[in-house]
Amino acid sequence: MAWSIYLLASAALLLVVWRVTRPVWGWLRDALRVVLAVMVLTPASVDGTQEHLAPALFVVVYEFLTAPDAGLGPLVGVRVVLIAGFAVLGAWLLRFLWNRLVGGRRGSGAQPPAGR
Repeated sequence: MAWSIYLLASAALLLVVWRVTRPVWGWLRDALRVVLAVMVLTPASVDGTQEHLAPALFVVVYEFLTAPDAGLGPLVGVRVVLIAGFAVLGAWLLRFLWNRLVGGRRGSGAQPPAGR
């Protein structure tokens, strides 16, 4: 039940961010959207045994605030940063391919002669 509520709230947050970032330049907009989605939707194990999962962002913050020896926080934080980096590269690659494949077709249409 808690995960369902969290995913619904995450979807609402992502929808708001999607609308707010519309005027932002395309390549930066993709990076912002993907990084937020990774930060909100990536799960991490709470106790290190993979039995209980929580959002990785919450695990990192909780570990940094409560663990005297930093616990799992830095490890999960590094994983989330790596996942976000790969997600941004993937989003940029998809945008590049989309512009190459679809952008080339838009300009190749037959133009009627000028003046007729």
